[in-house]
Amino acid sequence: MSIRKSFLGCLMVAVVMVTMLHSGRADIETNEVNDQDVYMLQGVRVYPNDRQCVLVGGLCVKTSDCTEPTNNKGLCPTSVHQGVECCYEREYKVPENASL
Repeated sequence: MSIRKSFLGCLMVAVVMVTMLHSGRADIETNEVNDQDVYMLQGVRVYPNDRQCVLVGGLCVKTSDCTEPTNNKGLCPTSVHQGVECCYEREYKVPENASL
């Protein structure tokens, strides 16, 4: 294989990787890009954990899903506009399609 073909192959791989890293999904209603690392844990949505919350042993969840909030407010500044606070214990929600 020639050096030229190797270079072009590496360039194509690099372009694909950069495209994948920069791709984001926009919300249809608000047209805002939402590339946050939000995941579900035992039926509760967990938002990106800010360093301040992690240092006290908490998780960033919606205030309504929190059963034992931390003493300090504002430990999840990344998601505070979504009603999220740092929480020690969260509510456990059974998924609707789960069989008991």
